[in-house]
Amino acid sequence: MASKEELETVVAQARASLEAAEAELAAFESKAENHVYASTEEAEGVLEELLRDRAFEDCQGAGNCGADEYRQEFIVDGVTWVGVLNVEYNRHDKTYYYIESADFSIESKP
Repeated sequence: MASKEELETVVAQARASLEAAEAELAAFESKAENHVYASTEEAEGVLEELLRDRAFEDCQGAGNCGADEYRQEFIVDGVTWVGVLNVEYNRHDKTYYYIESADFSIESKP
């Protein structure tokens, strides 16, 4: 049987591996070439939900407030665009934040 210290080391290594894998996945998912759509309308439907989910996840738990803006590049017909979600938060119990409103727009990439 392993000692407490050995088990703590294994847990710490597993957490570090998980964090590295999550960072790699986030980097992969943020690339425009992984978001190719047939039209801007299709992209809008998918990306607004994706960015809202990110904002929601970021404000989970006590004292957590998400970013004011979320951006995701995407491609339609070889042209790179940017989906932008502007978010306003509110809170209840002066601790827990939630999305009060959000506006999604599409911009051409400069």
